[in-house]
Amino acid sequence: MSGVANVFLIGAAKAGTTALSEMLGQHPNIATMAIKEPGHFCTDIDPANFSAQYNRLLQWDESSYFSKQQLQDRHIGFVQQRGNYHRLVSEALKAKPQATQVLDASTAYLYSETAAKELAHYNSKAKVIVLLRDPVDRAFSHFTMALKYGMEQASAMEAFEREAALERAQWGRDECYLELGKYAKQLAPWMDRFSSKHLLILFHDDLKKTPQKVMQRITEFLDLPTFAPSEAKAANVGSVPKYPKVNAMGMRVLAPIREKLPKELVAGLKKVLQQKAPDLDPEVEHWLKKYYSAHTDQLESLTNLNLTHWK
Repeated sequence: MSGVANVFLIGAAKAGTTALSEMLGQHPNIATMAIKEPGHFCTDIDPANFSAQYNRLLQWDESSYFSKQQLQDRHIGFVQQRGNYHRLVSEALKAKPQATQVLDASTAYLYSETAAKELAHYNSKAKVIVLLRDPVDRAFSHFTMALKYGMEQASAMEAFEREAALERAQWGRDECYLELGKYAKQLAPWMDRFSSKHLLILFHDDLKKTPQKVMQRITEFLDLPTFAPSEAKAANVGSVPKYPKVNAMGMRVLAPIREKLPKELVAGLKKVLQQKAPDLDPEVEHWLKKYYSAHTDQLESLTNLNLTHWK
């Protein structure tokens, strides 16, 4: 195949994309990149504008990363140089020469207002997969993740009301708890540029309950042989810090070296310092359902999907 990425898992964030990308990477014909989320086509997202707090957690320097002879596996980066993106594709194919598909699984693409246009210019024949989750559950999952990484200290209601007052939450500056669940607005430009033969919409609940059926739909969509992957371990499992102030201080210290720490050490620290995330408070759930009501109606009209289970 030509050296271009041709399968894109564009989001939504906190909807199971990490687990799905790991499952797809097990297919003998799908190659994955060293950076799971290179975000290359988000030309409206500039790392130079990220907050100090977000940069401390992200630890991303494109020049430094690509100066290495061997690229280190990492979850996210924002690759701005096309030559560097080509290198990710090329090395993915070197690692799996039998592959016919190269996967780019960047959740920022669904949020971005430029990614659909930029990606269509790059590869108009690309196959695009969208994984959606009930926006209420997605927002709360995102909130507990922000607590875990020391990015949030407010209560859930305070955090959501704070964002609701913004004109538009900004990736890398705000947490985007609410913004990332406005699926109709985000999907519209993708549906304008990619036909149903090139755009597949899936649901988080289906991936969780019947992963093999979801994989069957994807392999048919990609015109690939059916296969049964091992179920990926649950990624980014919801948890919150037992000691918020200690956690916040620890994150400031550990964030710069997090990628270099042994996975066993990280897992051990999580067991000691974190606990299961609480259930969603009914009052907050009611507020979120009301907030997303019109957005869910718009998504139903746009996609002809039945989303009564979200209401």
